Amino acid sequence: MHPNRLLATLQAHMARDAVLVADGGDFLSFARVGLSASSYLDPGSLGCIGVGTAFGVAASLAYPGRQVVVATGDGAFGFNAMEIDTAVRHGAKLLIVVANNGAWQIEVNDQTDRFGKVVGTRLQFADHAAMARAFGMHAQRVERIEDLDAAIVTALQHLPALLDVVVSTQARSSDSRSGLAWVPDLQAIEAWDVAERGWREQA
Repeated sequence: MHPNRLLATLQAHMARDAVLVADGGDFLSFARVGLSASSYLDPGSLGCIGVGTAFGVAASLAYPGRQVVVATGDGAFGFNAMEIDTAVRHGAKLLIVVANNGAWQIEVNDQTDRFGKVVGTRLQFADHAAMARAFGMHAQRVERIEDLDAAIVTALQHLPALLDVVVSTQARSSDSRSGLAWVPDLQAIEAWDVAERGWREQA
């Protein structure tokens, strides 16, 4: 399925006061546009991908009365996937949705466009749901859009939960042309620096 189909279906099941954590490279580009929530976290302009699952666990423990959803790409999920063990052990009631396209897709696109070949940026279509179940988490692999709605409903009834959703390798995000580690001018890095300097002066 196209990542936007996944996001639209997920959005339909998100509570008005949900805490949304988006993570990844290519998938994060889709999620920034395709999902909205009253509270939102992502890796930020410095691109420290892989923080999504840990952010989600922390958010669900800090706000146990609110729905917490982590929408992450498979590459980013792999950085800290073991935090699903933390979620289970601490009873963190979050839903993790892994968009599984078996690749670092921005880099695959960049390498293909620039060099005509792909080196080291394709991943396995790993069964993340099987891994999550091994740690005692409710988990399901979803390969068809027709099965996604019911899978989300069931997952939300059995938190913590993980959905491993297979998405198209052909979809191109708005950031796909940027390649690796490209930070556009619109990112407010200077504003972050000014804010931190002000905080340090007050401390």
